[in-house]
Amino acid sequence: MPGFTTDGGSGGSDFDWDGGEALAESLFGESSNDDRASLQIQKADFTVNSIIDKINRNKVNLRPSYQREYVWTVKTASKLVESLMLNIPIPTMFFHEVNHGGLEVVDGKQRLTSIWSFIQGKFPDGTKFKLKGLDVFSEHNDKTFDQLPPEIQERILDHPLNVHTISKQSQPDFVFEVFERLNMGATQLNEQELRNCIYQGVYTDLLADLAMDETLLKVCRAKAPHLRMKDRELVLRFFAMRRTGPHQMTSPIKAWLNEEIRENKDMTPGEAEDLKNEFTETINLVWDVFGDASFRPVKSENKLKNKDEKDSQTPDVSGIFYRDYFENGEINVALWDTVMFSFSGRTAEEVVPNKEKIMAAFIKLAGSKSFKKLLVSNPKCVVARAETWGTILDSICGPRGVKRGAKAR
Repeated sequence: MPGFTTDGGSGGSDFDWDGGEALAESLFGESSNDDRASLQIQKADFTVNSIIDKINRNKVNLRPSYQREYVWTVKTASKLVESLMLNIPIPTMFFHEVNHGGLEVVDGKQRLTSIWSFIQGKFPDGTKFKLKGLDVFSEHNDKTFDQLPPEIQERILDHPLNVHTISKQSQPDFVFEVFERLNMGATQLNEQELRNCIYQGVYTDLLADLAMDETLLKVCRAKAPHLRMKDRELVLRFFAMRRTGPHQMTSPIKAWLNEEIRENKDMTPGEAEDLKNEFTETINLVWDVFGDASFRPVKSENKLKNKDEKDSQTPDVSGIFYRDYFENGEINVALWDTVMFSFSGRTAEEVVPNKEKIMAAFIKLAGSKSFKKLLVSNPKCVVARAETWGTILDSICGPRGVKRGAKAR
C-alpha cells in the first residue's frame, strides 16, 4: 500500500515542525493548557548507533503495517550516508510510542532504513549495500560500511538524529490529527489507512482478515482486497452501525468510526470471532438475495418503466434479469449501511424463501425519487432509510426477534 512517510529524494518532510509546543499551537491555537497536555510530543537527540541498537532489539519498528515498503535507490541511500559522513544534519523524524515501550516510525522510514541497511551491510531485499554515486567521498564508492576507515565509521555511528516521539498517553483524537498533518506526501493516506496506523490491535487485524472474505470480494467485484482499504472501512461501518444503531450514528462520520475502532481496538479474540461470524452471515444473506447487484443503486423510476410494465406495481425479478434494474459501478455506501443493518441478525430461513419478494420490494423503494434523496450520510437520512426499509423487510420476513436492533456499547 502507499506509504505514510513523506520521504523523498532529500529525505525531508513537507511540513516543518518546531517542537511539541509549536505543534500544540498549530492544533489548538489559544486553547487551554489541558488541551495541550492531551497531546504529548517528546523531543530528543539520539545517535545513529543508539537507534540502530533499538532497531536490532525490536524497540523500534521500521515496518509497521501502515508504512510503505522501502523504495529508495542505491544512489539516493548513498547520498544520505554521505551526508552523515559530512556531518550534515538529517531532518527530524517522527516516532509513535505504542504498548510495551515500543516505537513505530511514522515519518522517516526511508532515511532510517537506508542508514540501518548500510550499517548491516545489505538492503531489506538482501542486496549488498555498496556506496554508489558519492561526490565528496568518491574514493569510497563501491565500499560497504565495514570497508570504510574506522574514523569514518565512528563519524557515522556518532551522528545525531533528531526524533520527535508522539507519546502513547496522548489523547487519540489529537494523535489522529498529528498523523493527518504529517501525511503530506505525494500520496496521502485516507482516513481508514490512518486508523490502521493509530489503532493497531485485534480490531485492525479483524478488519484485515475480513477484507479477504470471499463473499465481500464478490460483492466488490474484486479479486483481492482494496489497496487503499475501502473494503475495511465498509466492514468497520457495519460494526459501528450494529453497535450504535442508526439513531446513534453521529456526524462527522470520521469521528463516529474513530470512536468505534478506538473503544474496541483491544477486544478479546472471542469477541473478534463473534463479530467475524456475524459479518460473514450477514453479507452471505445479502449475496443470496442480491448477488452481484448488492449495494448498487436502483435505476430511477423512469428508467425502470418500459412499455410492457408501465402500469406494473411489482417489478419482475425472476431469472437473471434483475441486474437490469441496477446501476453499474461501485458499492453505494448509504445502501451498504441500510441493507447490511437490516439483514444483520436474520436467518437464512427468514430470508432465502422470500428473496424474490425482498428484491422486488427493494427495487420499488430504492428506485423512487423520495428514497434516492435519502442516499446521503446524514444522521436523519440514515434513520429514515433504516426505518423505511426495515419496516418493509419486517413485513416480508417477520421481525428479527431478540437480535433486532443495536447492541449495547
